[in-house]
Amino acid sequence: MSEDIGKPKVLIVGTGALGCTYAWRLAQNAEVMTVCRSNFDVVSQHGFTITSAKWGSGEFRPTKVFRTTSEAAEVEYDYIIVTMKALPDVYDVGEIIRPAVTIGKTSIVLIQNGIGIEDSLAEAFPNNVLISVVAYIATSQISPGEIKMMGDENLVMAEYPVSTENGKQQADRLMDLFKKGDVSIQTVPDIELPRWQKLILIAPTASLCVTTDMDTHGVISNPMTAELFKNVMQDVARAAVSYGYEFDVDELLAKQYNRVANIGPGYRPSMHLDAIRNQPMETEVILGNPVRRAKAKGISVPYLETMYTICATMNAKKQGKEIK
Repeated sequence: MSEDIGKPKVLIVGTGALGCTYAWRLAQNAEVMTVCRSNFDVVSQHGFTITSAKWGSGEFRPTKVFRTTSEAAEVEYDYIIVTMKALPDVYDVGEIIRPAVTIGKTSIVLIQNGIGIEDSLAEAFPNNVLISVVAYIATSQISPGEIKMMGDENLVMAEYPVSTENGKQQADRLMDLFKKGDVSIQTVPDIELPRWQKLILIAPTASLCVTTDMDTHGVISNPMTAELFKNVMQDVARAAVSYGYEFDVDELLAKQYNRVANIGPGYRPSMHLDAIRNQPMETEVILGNPVRRAKAKGISVPYLETMYTICATMNAKKQGKEIK
């Protein structure tokens, strides 16, 4: 496939399940290139095969497949979309993407879990637009290049730290690309509230699946773990409210709980899959950062802190690090 100079050029860094799913949708109207590591050979030869409850089945073949961002630097990108796991204790995302960033031109888009993930990028690239995105999607890479998506999806997006005229133009252009790919997306003035709201969902989901070694259906179906799930949710909600964010707590807790309950059997969140594969887990951004933020406000979050302690210990042990 040759490049179409009239289309926006997008680089996806982090071609796990989430990255490839949204790359597929963007490729309807953009030149989408990918950085692939473990799945490079499969993707460069065959692309991705995707089965989706929302969009049906399809194939996605990137315009170009690179092993590293240094190789990818041969192209000037309109957008670099980071869908790597947020692992600040393992690597520096800014240094990873730096070779492919054109200062003043490339908009950097973070589609990652957790809270407190944007500041290092905003500091590293002060002259580039930074867009932060919260994704609600249940998708897994069941084998290299083979993606399965369950249920619906939606994205929530905002410029970070504040909106600018240029940033709004780039965000609007990106939103249009997603919408043309039939992605559900909305913009908000402040991404922190959606990040807290998603943590109410993923903090208990990730931590309980990891510690019980059950899928989401198993966790919700067991009365004991279901009760603990709700207690962790309430801890995260208390921390969010302490930062001045206003929302109907009971309504959101019920909505997020039902979202997990309705996934059905077989789904394991990415942090659980990382634990199974002995890979680093996103413990700090999903559990550690909200615990630290709660403590900074004097808020007690005993259930959340307990899950963080257990998962952080498991994470350190799996990586052969000293347990502190």
